[in-house]
Amino acid sequence: MEPRLSFVTLGVADIARARAFYERLGFKPSSASTEDVAFYDAGGVVLALWGREALAEDAGIPDNGVGFSGIAVAHNVRAEEDVARVLAEAEAAGATIVKPSQKAFWGGQIGYFSDPDGHLWEIAYNPFMPLDAAGRVTLPYAAPAAEPADAEIARILKTSRTFAVIGASDNPGRPSYGVMSFLKAKGYKIVPVNPTLEGRKVLGLAVRKDLAAIRQPVDVVDIFRRPDAALDAVRAAIREKDRLGIRTVWMQIGVVNEAAAAEARAAGLTVVMDRCPKIEHARLIGA
Repeated sequence: MEPRLSFVTLGVADIARARAFYERLGFKPSSASTEDVAFYDAGGVVLALWGREALAEDAGIPDNGVGFSGIAVAHNVRAEEDVARVLAEAEAAGATIVKPSQKAFWGGQIGYFSDPDGHLWEIAYNPFMPLDAAGRVTLPYAAPAAEPADAEIARILKTSRTFAVIGASDNPGRPSYGVMSFLKAKGYKIVPVNPTLEGRKVLGLAVRKDLAAIRQPVDVVDIFRRPDAALDAVRAAIREKDRLGIRTVWMQIGVVNEAAAAEARAAGLTVVMDRCPKIEHARLIGA
């Protein structure tokens, strides 16, 4: 057995909650992730999130809180037959075989052993995640979707009438204030959104707590939030898109979150990212 670690799998109670947490911390999900399991590169080791019950079932042990910590580490091998070989090496070294080498439901070969302290190890051959020359797992990532062309951005600006601005500020020195002022002067309807300013007015416009509090149609959700907070804003737009008629999610300059953009596109929304509508309006339509 080569002395290296391939995966750390955390058995979690709620996949969606766990994914949101780790992605807010900056972990980027692999395109191999699904609704049931998520994979992240963690500096050469893969962090995986899987349902706790599913992890226990995969290892063939009860999830009864006794003898199962909810965590498994994994050692991936280069060939299917290596799974049985490594398990035999582990057993000879003092491990207990928990699950002999066998076909996995997802198409690979797996087995489990526990070390003398009961820590669970998975030995796996995964043809969909090959090892590099150094033995590190190669996670697949989908190429970032192409940004909208100038013609598409111009179309958005020409056909949209209402912008909901998440992260609106009442400080004239803040970028969101300047963008709202510009768009309002160009004839767009603006709905400022900021829970800390709820009930107040900015540029004479009532500030809403969140998108759920808006009672008029919205074409574009313009996001002035930190990149790690953009996912929550996008998910709010997805929840309200049918009720409000939202067609576009626009993330301001410096707001880059590929996971958020991917979720928005999957929900049928157009995504503009790392751009400013004030700048693009001046560039494509005229000041």
